[in-house]
Amino acid sequence: MNVRGISMCLLCAGALFVACGSKSGKKVEVTEQADTVHVLGSDKDKHSCIASAGYTWSEVRKDCIRLWEKGVRMNAVDDAGKTLFLVFSPDSAQVELFFSEEGVSNEILDRRGLPAGGYAWNVEDDDTKNVRLEDGKWTVTQRGKLIYQEDAAAK
Repeated sequence: MNVRGISMCLLCAGALFVACGSKSGKKVEVTEQADTVHVLGSDKDKHSCIASAGYTWSEVRKDCIRLWEKGVRMNAVDDAGKTLFLVFSPDSAQVELFFSEEGVSNEILDRRGLPAGGYAWNVEDDDTKNVRLEDGKWTVTQRGKLIYQEDAAAK
């Protein structure tokens, strides 16, 4: 055998010895892993949406959806860390607002015709949010103040 062949044999034998290790160390490692194993799909909610796979329930679609696939991503104009997804019902009669902030509930707004033409989605309430398509971009306003606008990079 040449030097190259002997070197390869020694390298493989060394790797085998290192991989075997001690049996007691192996048992501890397996036990620790068993305590933290989570089965994918075991986190279904009451609508059978699997959160670990990115699904959430949409009331206006009556289905489990992935927000980034079905929604329009919006960014807060005053805080780059806050986002919102708009999800429209199949007939566009309603839009559901999914907020990124903890503890903020989804809102469902109804479509209404505007006197000048076009549509806005809101609820008949002075404090409601208004969703509109302006200059080809979706916007969300509240009391006349722009609070969210469509993420141009996500288009």
